[in-house]
Amino acid sequence: MEEAEAILTSFQVGCDEYLLDLPDIFGDWDDQEPEEMAEPPRRRGRTKRNKAREQRSAELQRLRHEVEDLEFTLKRLQTIRGRVESKCSSKHGFRKDSVWKEACHRQLERRLRVERENMHLMKNLEREKQLVKRLKNLLDMRPALWNMVYPEARKLSRRIDIPPGGMKHMADLIFQELASGVEIVYRNVEKMDEAIRPLLEKLPMGEPLLREINGRRAEAFGCNIVPFGMDETGNAWWQYWNNYRGQMNEDNVVTETFGFEITDRKANVTATFYQQQILRRHIEGDRVVIVWDGYMEPFLFKGERIRDVYYREASYVLITPKMRGGEICTTVSTCETMMPHFLDPKLSKDPTVEALTEFIVSSMPSDILTSNEIVENLLLDQALRHRHDS
Repeated sequence: MEEAEAILTSFQVGCDEYLLDLPDIFGDWDDQEPEEMAEPPRRRGRTKRNKAREQRSAELQRLRHEVEDLEFTLKRLQTIRGRVESKCSSKHGFRKDSVWKEACHRQLERRLRVERENMHLMKNLEREKQLVKRLKNLLDMRPALWNMVYPEARKLSRRIDIPPGGMKHMADLIFQELASGVEIVYRNVEKMDEAIRPLLEKLPMGEPLLREINGRRAEAFGCNIVPFGMDETGNAWWQYWNNYRGQMNEDNVVTETFGFEITDRKANVTATFYQQQILRRHIEGDRVVIVWDGYMEPFLFKGERIRDVYYREASYVLITPKMRGGEICTTVSTCETMMPHFLDPKLSKDPTVEALTEFIVSSMPSDILTSNEIVENLLLDQALRHRHDS
């Protein structure tokens, strides 16, 4: 926190020195002789002075924006530090074991990152609002212009979504296959966990592992430890899954049909899918198991329509209790598998389909990290709310 304040102070002092070092344009003008003043200034010289003034003004504006960003970051750091210190100084606060320190450190980094993103998003939102307003004005003018150019045209055609009952029969067949697949996933959980546990123990905690088998089947694994009990961790995971829009059949089974989108912000690439999925929760004495089996049919990738290929996803989350440093914690092991299926065997060598498959596989570790972060945030919020209520 002190480093952030020192950086901001030095940055402001640098801005003041920069302003003091700026040359006085009008002072040089006043020192000229009357004869020189009578001569009209050259056009090229005035242009250079105006250009230099504009450059200094733009630089000053940029420095002011950077000062605002640093001030905002400093205020957020001071606020978060005050909250953390007030909570840690309480007599009945949480115990400062290693697991809690790791969780709080991750929370602090995430919230600072989110605050910065929110600030930039608010600025972008204002620009987007102005753009939408201009586009709306253009669209309001379009019917009048259309009638002027084509006065005989009165009917417009547009595309709409597929009617809800159009694919019901095919969807029912897919759900029947998924119901069988989710049972197979559950029976293989223990065997799969025993096979991958030695691999996960060699990795840093929370870092996913991705591997491909024969270029066809892709697997992603992850392991995380949270300072909460097994039951509340299992309930938080199930609550996280039930936040999706879908059809709830019974307490421990969720059947879903939804659209799905994967976006790579750096590469500016997006893929959209039609997806069906069945999730099932098994609450047992010494563990909680959440398994799901999914069907993904790609629709668009890089603006190009994809046909005759689909993907099957079979995954699970295994939640078990663990003792660490004399404290009761919970281990969350995640496994996601993805396998493409080609209606036309030639598509297995198609460059676009290969790029799409690689795009999906590369997103699997990010999905595991995101799920772990969301569930951990949910658990911490529930713990703080419970402590505040009590």
